Amino acid sequence: MKVFAAFLMTCALLPAFADTVPTEHVVVLPNAQLATRPSPPPGFIPPPLNPKGIRLETRQLSDGVYALMSNTPFADNAGFIVGESAVLVIDSHFNGEMGQQIIDAVRAVSDLPIRYLLNTNAFGDHVFGNHVFPDDTLIVAHQSTIDSLSISTVEGIAQTMRGTVNGDLSVFSGVKLRLPDVGFDTVWSVDLGGRIVEMHWFGGGMSPHDSVVYLPKEKIAWTANLIFGAGTIPWARSGGVADYRATLSKLADTISPNTIVSGHGEITSGDAIGRYLSYLDEILEQARQAALNDTTVEDFVDTAIIDPKYAIEPALKPLMTGFHRWNLQAAYQETR
Repeated sequence: MKVFAAFLMTCALLPAFADTVPTEHVVVLPNAQLATRPSPPPGFIPPPLNPKGIRLETRQLSDGVYALMSNTPFADNAGFIVGESAVLVIDSHFNGEMGQQIIDAVRAVSDLPIRYLLNTNAFGDHVFGNHVFPDDTLIVAHQSTIDSLSISTVEGIAQTMRGTVNGDLSVFSGVKLRLPDVGFDTVWSVDLGGRIVEMHWFGGGMSPHDSVVYLPKEKIAWTANLIFGAGTIPWARSGGVADYRATLSKLADTISPNTIVSGHGEITSGDAIGRYLSYLDEILEQARQAALNDTTVEDFVDTAIIDPKYAIEPALKPLMTGFHRWNLQAAYQETR
């Protein structure tokens, strides 16, 4: 808690973080109706993602199914799945050191080859560990993730992520940008030997790229940045609040997870989908009412707080308040 509080104080002195991929490097899908990306509103702080000192705790969720959970609030999580013939890893984390932590966690459980690595989006904190995985590991991602990364550089991404690492660009030292090998459109699946793993893209959400990894038998999902962990709200970073809602609705109609491992935050239940949908419905309606009443965007956004019924994790309240104001600003823009 003290570390997190210190981070929040320091963030106030840093430029506001608006993207983890430079704007010119974001590939927006042709069918995505995204609003103009909002500017950071008052009170917005960058997500605290600095990997220094982070240890990933291995938590077994089911036979052969493991979450890798960060020991720091809101830093990245990952995971891996062991089948009869191969291992599949979900996200490679922030840099080579964190990627190696993931490999070491796998090797503590299984000697089977790491045959697949799934990248859930195009952000550096999810893909910058790719380069330490074996050469014969097949990296899979949604095609928009590959398109975005193919016109990106480590240096460019590092510069736009500086607010998330407290200005310490040394965390990117040694990173080599290794692109995914295989892209998919809406769904990809593989049989690891007695265990089916699916990867879905339901549409734009926190970013245009966010994908969901799902185990249909175990009903466990890794939701990356589309649904954060317990005690959170969504962040419509790219605008498109109505699109975000449509994406979550499609997710709810397609898969039925009992357990959600998010890219950031604690493990939560599948009920988070309904909470996120309700939240997005509410802010869209609030934005419509504000427009009807000719409320200015400043009056609507600048001092807004989250309804207590959403039970935000106490350590995450400042971060989620910034997300909330960002979401309101995006919803307001969509009503004009």
